[in-house]
Amino acid sequence: MPKIEPVKGREAQREIISQEDQLFSFKADTDMWTEWHYHPEIDILLTLKNTGYHITGDFMGDLKPGTLLLNGSNVPHAFHPNEAPEGDPEKPAMLVVQFSIESLGEDLLAKLEMDRIRSFLDTTGRSFEFLGEARVQVEKLMLGMVDQNPGQRFAQFILILDTLASASEADRVPLVSQIYAPSLNEQNVELIDRVKNWILHNLDQVIRLEDVAKVARMSPKSFSRFFKKNTGKAFIQYTNELRVGLACRKLMQSEASVSEICYASGFNNLSNFNRQFKDRKGLSPKEFRKQYQTKLVS
Repeated sequence: MPKIEPVKGREAQREIISQEDQLFSFKADTDMWTEWHYHPEIDILLTLKNTGYHITGDFMGDLKPGTLLLNGSNVPHAFHPNEAPEGDPEKPAMLVVQFSIESLGEDLLAKLEMDRIRSFLDTTGRSFEFLGEARVQVEKLMLGMVDQNPGQRFAQFILILDTLASASEADRVPLVSQIYAPSLNEQNVELIDRVKNWILHNLDQVIRLEDVAKVARMSPKSFSRFFKKNTGKAFIQYTNELRVGLACRKLMQSEASVSEICYASGFNNLSNFNRQFKDRKGLSPKEFRKQYQTKLVS
């Protein structure tokens, strides 16, 4: 595949990933994000059902079931399946692990046992496709994470990193050219980060569009357009996603009632909370807590 400049003159969107209080995140995406986007977190991406192509930095390559990619920090990328996305939660399009050097922490990475992984992470700015035995092993590990509890997933995550770090040069194919430098609007990045941090610190409070717009020093209408353009999400959509994530942690870590957790997570209506939660997690808050408790003792 030749190296190309796929979207010259077009700025990538900044994707905001909710990863507070987590070493890493794992999810099964029902479709692929075709928007040209980037984020500081490193991606490990396993395609499950679609064929098509991906654009990673200045590289374009094929996608098919079993394609295993690692996308480096702030490397813009997009996925273009040949088939129309089905959005079927029973048949996810891709398994995704996301993490950063900061989320893992310098203390953990400084340990002797992490030496090989730490050295590998220093090279991930090139982004990679993994082939051969490394791909086969990581595919099994990622598929196994679907039904695991958080502790089991962490152990599996370390095994995945070690497997990728141990891959031979033949099985680890760099994608991004050494001279590639993405064109990112640093001013927009800093502003989005400032807004995100403000939202996180006020998540359990009533958050009005007018208040967030003041943080960004914009009118509410201008801020709404800016936020959607630079993140791909409406402001209320992003805030609700964060609140559902906060509710998940409270459901797992406390014995408070669903009603109490609803209001403590910033929702002011129980039926809306239940609807938003089920839309994003595929099950009700009560079902989520029961499933978590069952897996915790399995």
